[in-house]
Amino acid sequence: MARRKSSGRKSSGRKSSGPAHGTSTTGTRKSEPPARTQSPAKALANSLGKIIALALVFGLVLLINHYCSIRPEPFGPDAHIVSIDGDTLRAGNGAEYRLYGIDAPELKQTCEEANGKTWLCGRAAKTKLTKLMKGGNVTCEEKTKDRYGRVIAVCSAAGVLDLGEAMVLDGYAVDLASEGNPYKEAENKARDAKRGIWRGTFEMPAQWRRHHPRTD
Repeated sequence: MARRKSSGRKSSGRKSSGPAHGTSTTGTRKSEPPARTQSPAKALANSLGKIIALALVFGLVLLINHYCSIRPEPFGPDAHIVSIDGDTLRAGNGAEYRLYGIDAPELKQTCEEANGKTWLCGRAAKTKLTKLMKGGNVTCEEKTKDRYGRVIAVCSAAGVLDLGEAMVLDGYAVDLASEGNPYKEAENKARDAKRGIWRGTFEMPAQWRRHHPRTD
């Protein structure tokens, strides 16, 4: 009889790839780089830059304070003076001056021509005052103040001795009885010549204001 061959298996051992039991690993720390020190020249440059910046800010503050503290002159060659309506002007410093002794149509007031046609006499009065001041050299002599805080004054301009009188004489304002009728003669001349508002019919400015009270 033939013998059976033994089919025994050989055992093979596994190799451990890990560290041996009971041993430990310790990590190594990387050393930090030393702190950088600023060179003396660079430190000096930074300090100078800060000083210059502070000096510029200080100078700017001084300039702003200087120009903001300058108040414009009310009158003079460089003063910007404008008409607000037919009897009020605004001086270069923002103060309002009402022409003494006159009352002009209000800005929104209308008048009628002899033929019944409506025209913007209030706007026309403002335009007339602007033209009278066109030559410049406007000056005003204060008389008193009204209830709105405006200065009431006698004003003149280059070539115009009295702006109030000129407005009345040209028919774009009426003489004020409440201030002593200083321009009654000029008003009579304008009425006789049918100048300005006298060429037709109109409501007296004071009466127009009563019918159209201010809301401000």
